[in-house]
Amino acid sequence: MVLSCAAGMTGLVAAALAGQGPSNPPSSPEKRTEPASTVTVKEDRLSLRVTNRSLGWILEEISREGKVAISGDAGPGRRLVSIQFQDLPLGEGLRQILRDHDAFFFYGGEGKAPASLRAVWIYPKGRGRGLEPVPPEAWASTRELEAELADPNPEARARAIEALVERKGDGARDAVLEALKDHDEEVRAQALYQTVSGDVELPTDALTDLALGDPSRDVRFLALEALADRPEARTIAETALNDPSPQIRHKAQEILRELDTATRPGKPSQPVRSLQQDRR
Repeated sequence: MVLSCAAGMTGLVAAALAGQGPSNPPSSPEKRTEPASTVTVKEDRLSLRVTNRSLGWILEEISREGKVAISGDAGPGRRLVSIQFQDLPLGEGLRQILRDHDAFFFYGGEGKAPASLRAVWIYPKGRGRGLEPVPPEAWASTRELEAELADPNPEARARAIEALVERKGDGARDAVLEALKDHDEEVRAQALYQTVSGDVELPTDALTDLALGDPSRDVRFLALEALADRPEARTIAETALNDPSPQIRHKAQEILRELDTATRPGKPSQPVRSLQQDRR
């Protein structure tokens, strides 16, 4: 039987070499066609049907379809993966795809719209530990921060003056004085708060004008707080007793009590309540 099979194979090979095919050649196996890979992002929900595609390709498609910035090190970009799921929230779908990586997800919103996924930073497994995203104010140059003081967005101006005081201390005095003229009360309040906590020495005249004349109650309160240890504190506090805000009047009374206690012989002064307590 073995010899018969061998002879048959020998005859088949000889016929092929002679250009003569067998009367009934064996049928060739059919090629397997892979299903088309699809990546769909609709209303911040992700659907995937991917077969033998690189992780880099998948992330590029999600970034393009979902308008999400995806950056960092996703590992071997040529490694082929197959994955399938339907209608998952975009962030949850990406977490499944990146389950073997470290990643930071940034959600942000504009106006009244709910926050949505805007950016993803990817790191090899274990490399993200100890890393912390930081705002632009933490790495921007001093010149860039000073330019942001003219930003149309008051929140950007407030962040910029805060960062400048933290970075330059009393060297940011001119920038603070300019910020105290800002038409937005939150910017003025932030500049003044940073002054009190950041060792920036402002002129008494400027603080007095704010304590007695600024339209913002918070700004008047902070200015009065900054004046509490100045020689002019009593006169200014007595004037502030007529302020329309009960919080300001209370603060003025507190300053006057502290001054009276400090000048009364044999009685230790009591600690002044914190700014946070009064503002509450």
